[in-house]
Order: sequence, then C-alpha cells, then structure tokens
Amino acid sequence: MIRWLFQFILLLALSLWVGSIAFFSAVVTRGIFAVLDRPAAGNLLAQLFPRYYQAGALCGAIALVALLLLFLFDAGSRALRFLQLILVLIMLGGTLYAGWWLQPRIHQLRGERTSAPSAGQREDAERRFQKLHGRSVQLNVGVLVLGVAGLGTLAVRKKA
Repeated sequence: MIRWLFQFILLLALSLWVGSIAFFSAVVTRGIFAVLDRPAAGNLLAQLFPRYYQAGALCGAIALVALLLLFLFDAGSRALRFLQLILVLIMLGGTLYAGWWLQPRIHQLRGERTSAPSAGQREDAERRFQKLHGRSVQLNVGVLVLGVAGLGTLAVRKKA
C-alpha cells in the first residue's frame, strides 16, 4: 500500500540526480566558460563541484534507501529491483569516487599547473590534471547514462 510512496521517492531522486547532471554539464559549465576567462571559470567551478557531488550523493542515498524499502515491501519483480539496485550502487560509487577522491586532486593540480617552480613540474601537473579531468568527465557521463537507464527501468509495468 505504501509502495507508491517509495516508488515516487525513487523516481524523484533519480530524476533530480539525472537532471542535475545534465543541466550542470550542458548548461552551467558551458555558460561559465562562455562568460568568464578560463582561470575565473575554473575558480567558480572549483567552488561549485563539491556541492554538485554532495547533491548527487544525497540523491543516490535517497534512491538507495527507497530501493531497499521497495525490496522489503514490494511483491513485484525482485530481478527488476535488483537491477535497479545495481545501477544505483554503481552510480553512487562513481559519484562518491569523483566527488571525494578525484575532485580534490583535480583542484590541487589546477593550482600546480601555474604555480609549480619549474616548467617540467608545471607540464607534469598539466598532464596529470588532464588525465584526472578526463576520468571525471567519463564518470559523469557514465553516471548520467546509468541514471537514464535506471529511469527507464521505472517505466516497466508489472503485469496485472
């Protein structure tokens, strides 16, 4: 009877999570780089990214709790719930890794690219920055794709 509430909470958490990723990636970051010079844009994004990842982690935690409650109280397809659970766990893992491990290192390397004492150290910091930034972008795209897939699984209806 309260299945609808847990289902709604799951749908809301996944929708907010996927929507925030899409909006931040496609609108916010591009807009910031279009208006500000590169260093100022980087400074602003460095301030926004921790909140971005915190919001993703919160949505992921809420989705995870809703799924666990659905697992307990929903007589529907366990296989579908298990798939949804796996998707959310991978998404949450990617978000936590990007936000709590990658992002602080990227921020540190961003400063080292210009402040390192030698040209070789600056080049090394730039190379490491680009590598970690690329990994962060890939994770972001992966979480987005898995989130869309997760939303798609919510469209599956039980047979009456």
